[in-house]
Amino acid sequence: MADELKPFTCSYQFEGRQMDFTCHARNWDEVSARLRAIGTTAVVKGEQVSEVDAGVFGEALGRTLSAARGFKNRRGR
Repeated sequence: MADELKPFTCSYQFEGRQMDFTCHARNWDEVSARLRAIGTTAVVKGEQVSEVDAGVFGEALGRTLSAARGFKNRRGR
């Protein structure tokens, strides 16, 4: 599927150390565009204190929300 996001490993240098992170995008060009956007528009929203793996339920909910957004966009709302 062309709209499926794939994980890309990215890195940057900070205080003499290489820092790595994952950025999800559709292809190499899009991940490059996302990195440029991070450099110009990113803000710190707060410290992440926990991460919850919602498993299959979370995955299904995410797909349902994506489908609902797509349906809403096709209806012109």
